[in-house]
Amino acid sequence: MQIQRWCQRALLLAVAAAAGWSSLYTPAAPHAQAGFFSDMYQGIKDISELPSEVNELKESYQQTQDKLEEANATLEAYRQQNEALLEQNRELTESVAALTTAQQNRENQSRKLRIMIITGVLLIAGYFVVLRLIRVLLRR
Repeated sequence: MQIQRWCQRALLLAVAAAAGWSSLYTPAAPHAQAGFFSDMYQGIKDISELPSEVNELKESYQQTQDKLEEANATLEAYRQQNEALLEQNRELTESVAALTTAQQNRENQSRKLRIMIITGVLLIAGYFVVLRLIRVLLRR
């Protein structure tokens, strides 16, 4: 019985070896083997270049982050400058409104003064004219 088992195992081992041998030496296209090795070489090369690419990406990320921080700082400066300009604009608007009001008040006072002077001159002239008319009428 052991011999029979031994024969079965030997036969099975021989079949497995023949199958393995035939799969190893199956005729394949010559470029397939070269492609395998070149792919393997390219893969190893790509893997060996990964750390440098990662470092480049880190540097690029850091540069982008620095630019973003600079842009944020510039944006903050512009925002503060804009707030200062808005405050200055509000103050200038108030000043212009006050000056406009003062100018209108001066113009109103000037007009009233002119009207008073003209009225006074007309009253004096009218007084002399009325006196002359009365004298002329009383002489007749």
